[in-house]
Amino acid sequence: MRVSTSQIHQAAVKSLLDQQAALSRTQQQVASGQRILVPSDDPAAAAEVLGLDQSTRITAQYQENITAARQRLNLEESTLGSITNLLVRVRELAVQGANSTLTNVDRTAIGVEVQQNLNELFDLANTRDASGEYLFAGMQSRVQPYTVDAAGNYSYNGDAGQRFIQIGATRQVASNDAGSEVFQGARAGNGVFTVAPHPANTGTGIIDPGSVTDSAAYDGDTYTLSFPVATPATSALVFNDAVGTDDNLTYSLDINGTTVYSVSEAGAPVASLDALASVINDDSAVTGVRALVVDGGLYLLNTTPGAGPITVTERMSGASDGDGDTLTGYFGSSLSGASRPSATLTFQEGAADFYVVEDSAGNVEASGPYGENSAIRFNGITTSLHGQPNTGDVFTIAPSSRRDVFSMVKDLADTLLGGVSGDSDKAAYSNAINRFLADIDQAMEQINAVRARVGARLNAVDSQESLNEAFKLHLEEARSRLQDLDYASAITRLNQQMVGLEAAQKSFLRIQGLSLFNFL
Repeated sequence: MRVSTSQIHQAAVKSLLDQQAALSRTQQQVASGQRILVPSDDPAAAAEVLGLDQSTRITAQYQENITAARQRLNLEESTLGSITNLLVRVRELAVQGANSTLTNVDRTAIGVEVQQNLNELFDLANTRDASGEYLFAGMQSRVQPYTVDAAGNYSYNGDAGQRFIQIGATRQVASNDAGSEVFQGARAGNGVFTVAPHPANTGTGIIDPGSVTDSAAYDGDTYTLSFPVATPATSALVFNDAVGTDDNLTYSLDINGTTVYSVSEAGAPVASLDALASVINDDSAVTGVRALVVDGGLYLLNTTPGAGPITVTERMSGASDGDGDTLTGYFGSSLSGASRPSATLTFQEGAADFYVVEDSAGNVEASGPYGENSAIRFNGITTSLHGQPNTGDVFTIAPSSRRDVFSMVKDLADTLLGGVSGDSDKAAYSNAINRFLADIDQAMEQINAVRARVGARLNAVDSQESLNEAFKLHLEEARSRLQDLDYASAITRLNQQMVGLEAAQKSFLRIQGLSLFNFL
């Protein structure tokens, strides 16, 4: 085969250029430390590296999100800690204010400090983060969560939402808590039910917050604990019309001056205490008195405590035989036509010795002699009273509802600043303090529960940060295996390519000088 000089020359040049290109590529790899300089070097590996780079960028974003979440959660945890310390102080002031030896001046001084704490609590509830967003406004982070009007009423303007931040491929964490959950999530009283005295009570009874001692028996109804007055009433009404006349004797029963029942001897009088109580209760709205039957006895009670004595008047009419016509009324009055046609019994308010518990339908659930500090038990509930209630006093036991901590503290301040005068005022004051202590304990428990959840989220953030770091390291290792250069192999190859190129250059110099003319 004939090979021309030009072919030899072109082949040598091409070989030199190829070796120079290979050497240049190896030099670039050594200089950059990367095996893949362009995707065409290893298309499959290059595609995989792109995916790894994207995963690394996403993981880095997760880490930035974790930093932001941690900052907000740390601020919230710190704020909740300050709120807890503040409420502990307010509770100490309430206990201090419960001291019976304090004067109204002393109570006022304590009340002023409670007001200052209330203002600080308001400021803490409106805490902002470094970007000016409110911590406790839910999703409405640019809206001030709490405002107060001129009357001292506090309003929540946020919502119940939470803002979630993505901290992992399948994991989110809430970076805040709504104020409605933090400051309004507690149930008043003991967390199950509340106890409250009627504001018009005249006695010195102070009710215990109570507890549920049998959850299976507790039915969540609203109950009334009252102290009625016992009466001598019976179920018998006896007419005695004198022989020889045909009178139509009539019996009338008046409560506080209002006739509630009337019947003639020709009629059919009510024949049971329950029926008698029913006719009395039909006019309770007018007389201000209601009746109830307990353990075979009829009891009377003012519908509003402190309304005054209850008068019961029994009257006989229609007699024509003077004292020969007689009548014995339900309340034991012995009436006669001439000398005693009517009789009045007056039941004064005074120290109570008997209690009755009724449900919301008026059914009697419990009753018995009243004893100071003696347990009153019914339907899974146990409570007691300290002090001496008066007949007519009423206490309500109702299921707990949610109550905001601002109202709790404000009511305490108002109680301390309101002053105390008289035994009934002292009882109302003590009941208010007891109610606050029960309520604030529930509020603090709620805030501590939120604080615990914040701590759990901080732990989750720390855990996820470690997972992200480990995953990021894994990505970098995988990328390194695909992209990073094996320097030992590359240097060896570089030296081989340099030797090869040098040999090719020398051979090319000798070959290009060959010509037939040199031998002619």
